[in-house]
Amino acid sequence: METTDISTLVRDTIKSWDRVLKLSRKPRREEFIAITKVTGLGAIVVGVIGFAIRMIVQVLGRVV
Repeated sequence: METTDISTLVRDTIKSWDRVLKLSRKPRREEFIAITKVTGLGAIVVGVIGFAIRMIVQVLGRVV
């Protein structure tokens, strides 16, 4: 009984992945560049926030 349930689950999952792959497409150059810029900007923002937090902790560590 469990074998049938697992095989059905696997079959349904593969069908779902197949539908997604049929709908997907390669991004155009403009889309790729925009995604790359946003990702890079996000990485820079996270880095700046982390750097600021580290500096604040170091300054507070010297004061206390």
